This record gives sequence, C-alpha cells and structure tokens, in this order.
Amino acid sequence: MCMGRTHAISGLVTGAAAGLYVLHLPLTGTVALAGLTAGAAVLPDLDHPKATLARSFGFLTAAFAWLVGKISGGHRWGTHSIIGVGIFTGLAVTAVHWRADMAGRIGLAVLLSLIIAGALYALRLAGHLADAIALIAAAVMTATGAGLSLVAVATGLGCATHVFADGLTDEGVPLAYPLSRYRVKLLPEPLAFTTDTKPETAFALVLCAALGVLAYHAAMIPGYLA
Repeated sequence: MCMGRTHAISGLVTGAAAGLYVLHLPLTGTVALAGLTAGAAVLPDLDHPKATLARSFGFLTAAFAWLVGKISGGHRWGTHSIIGVGIFTGLAVTAVHWRADMAGRIGLAVLLSLIIAGALYALRLAGHLADAIALIAAAVMTATGAGLSLVAVATGLGCATHVFADGLTDEGVPLAYPLSRYRVKLLPEPLAFTTDTKPETAFALVLCAALGVLAYHAAMIPGYLA
C-alpha cells in the first residue's frame, strides 16, 4: 500500500486533471474537485484502525475503521476492489440525493467530514484544528449545497485513484474481490515498489511535478485565473 500523503497527492492530481480537461470546470470548481478527490483518495484505507483517516476523529473513526475492516474482509481487501469503489461512490450518490431528509443530511455530513479530514491529515495538517475545519466545512456544504454536485465524482475518482496507486506496489490489489482473492499488480516485480521506500517517494515527487504542470496549464488558459 502507499502512504496516506501519496494517496492524497495522487487524488489532487486526478481531481485537478479531471476538472481542467474533462469537466472543464472554472477555477473554483477545479480546486474544489481536486481537494475533495484528495480526501476521497484516502477513503479505501478506512478498513484499518491505524490508517491515516482512522486517526482523524480519535476513537470514533478508529472503531468505525475496525468495523469496516471486519465487514470488508480485512485490510486491503473489499475496500480496494472494483466493488468497493462502486460502494463508496454509491454511498456518496445516495447521501447527496437524500440531502433533504435528516438521515441523508447526517450521512452526507459524515462522509464529507471523513473526506475533508482525510485530505488534511494525509497532507500533514492534523489534530483538533483539522477536525474542526473538516466538521465546519462539511456542515457548511451540507447546509448550503455548495460543491455537492462534485462529491460523487470526487469520491469515485479518489477511490479509483487509491486502488490504482496501490496496484503499483509489490502487494497489488484484489480487484475482483470477493469473487477472487487474486491480487493484481500493475507493474512487473522489479518495478513494483514497497510502501514508504525511496521509490514511493520518487513516485510522490513525480505526482507533485504533475500538479505543477497542471497549475501552469491552468495559468496559461486565457482568463482562467481571472
């Protein structure tokens, strides 16, 4: 598996690229999509009580992560499969769709809190300040509807990006789980890297460079930054 920061950076790159070149969003929309995708790119690791996201709200998220791990078959199984990505995305679609109902609002607020906190923690802004920012931002988005049209897209993109990044490691990912426990490796053994080693650091640096290129391209679009 990759480290939380690598997943978050990969989410930033994916969200920014999608906003710029696929959805053709304005600057504010692209920034919002990139930020939400960065947080969603940490979601699949919510199957382990010691993961980055599981530490965000203390024992509450740790206990929830333990429960998710039990339901999904353990760390890096169900949440790292195609079905897992679909379930996360479906939950996001459902929460946004039912925002008018109390249960939908609560579910949406919880999902947004996890996504935003995940991005902050993975990018090294942790602690009570990060928790407060996540809770306030989630409450504002849920109450006003700001940015909610991007939540499902960001969730799907982020989770898929997470699975892709972990597929580059020497552990691979069980894409067809629970139908198959076979782990797919996207790189041959000499190139597949181990978590928190120099090759992963190099991968993160490449992602940062890609983010810089995207920022440059955005700045070159006439009137985009206006």
